[in-house]
Amino acid sequence: MRVLVVGATGCIGRAVGHALRSRGQTVIAASRGDPSMPIDYMQPVTPQTWAARLAEARIDAVVNCVGILMPGRAQTFERVHAQGPIEIFRGAALAGVLRIVQVSVLGVAEAGDDHPPYITSKRQADRALAALPVRHAIVRPSLVYGPGSASASLFATLASLPVISLPGGGAQRVQPIHVYEVAEAIARWIENKESASGVFELAGPTAMSYRDMLSAYRDAMSLGAALWLPLPMAFMSASASLAEHLPQRILSRDTMRLLERGNTSTANAAPLLLRRAPSTMGVGLRVTPPAPAIDLRVALSPAVSWLLRASIAGLWLVTALISALLPRESGVLNLLARCGLEGDAGLAVLVASCSLNTLLGIGIMLRPGPWNYTLQIGAVFGYTLTAAFNMPELTIDHCGPLLKNLPLLAMLTLLWLAAPAMPATERKSSSPSPSPKASAAARRISAV
Repeated sequence: MRVLVVGATGCIGRAVGHALRSRGQTVIAASRGDPSMPIDYMQPVTPQTWAARLAEARIDAVVNCVGILMPGRAQTFERVHAQGPIEIFRGAALAGVLRIVQVSVLGVAEAGDDHPPYITSKRQADRALAALPVRHAIVRPSLVYGPGSASASLFATLASLPVISLPGGGAQRVQPIHVYEVAEAIARWIENKESASGVFELAGPTAMSYRDMLSAYRDAMSLGAALWLPLPMAFMSASASLAEHLPQRILSRDTMRLLERGNTSTANAAPLLLRRAPSTMGVGLRVTPPAPAIDLRVALSPAVSWLLRASIAGLWLVTALISALLPRESGVLNLLARCGLEGDAGLAVLVASCSLNTLLGIGIMLRPGPWNYTLQIGAVFGYTLTAAFNMPELTIDHCGPLLKNLPLLAMLTLLWLAAPAMPATERKSSSPSPSPKASAAARRISAV
């Protein structure tokens, strides 16, 4: 068969093209930047024109994989998701194309007038295709991860941070599926002469929370423990609103609303189309390791890690010892007085500071971990800001007594990022183990 794949340079389009070629089909790749078959949905094309072009190219099937998460000046949801695909669908029907596949999105069936334009525009194209007298498949995948996925790259980046924010606590339900399995399901539907028209939801084998999904990314990158920070959805939505003004096309208020709604399937067709169970996320990420947009992974040898921790521990312990034994000679009482702490108040703060410094020094050697590094960094910031506010001359001192805290913060951050991953036995207990059948399936699709 000769299959036209529209949006062939995107994550799903590229995978669909590979899957079809591996199964012996002829693929005609089309995208905005492809000179051999340029397609730009922002430019209106009549169905009759499409019919002539498709007939001339002898197209047997059309797969529409075009999609954007955020509109821009050059692209709108109305044209890219609705009117453009509808024009080519109608042209394909006029040309006698045998099969049409529309890659939509999970959750379209429940969409209402108050839902994000991303979903409502997808629904317009779905309905128009369903009304045409042509065999069709409306494919609605859950979150898609794998090579080329912009959202997966974002999630991998978020998962690699030492402090991971959780919108609304991270309890939102998702059901990620690997892009290779989405592509395989589409290819199988196209090549099967008995395939019936319909809507096909595609999702992973089980639903999981947003936090568990980020944990899967973190485990796949062999990262250590992180600090999980639940945040109100209102705060995250405000942050997404600011992100809309940055040069990115993933994080927006609409995508936050989509996450809040959840993304799970009620009638997963992946086992039917794949003729096997889809792979777990753990297996899929082993087949194609995650690629964060900003790679924060750090590898330190045990000796280097110990040396850095020992030097920081020595700083805290020596500071505590000198402050406790030589409060006047070291000038610490004078510094406290400059901060408005004299007499009993100054003495109490001195004792508290020496105790904290001692605990920080012992803690970084004996119990390094997310909370310990958070406390370390917080203490450095606290001491630095207090001194800068009460003794501003220290900020311009030629010896840089406060600026020297910057490399200290960098060292603490490196140690945190380089923290070793939890043992494999603990990871297995916190996430479901893939079955041999699922692992074998993942190995098969890795050839796509």
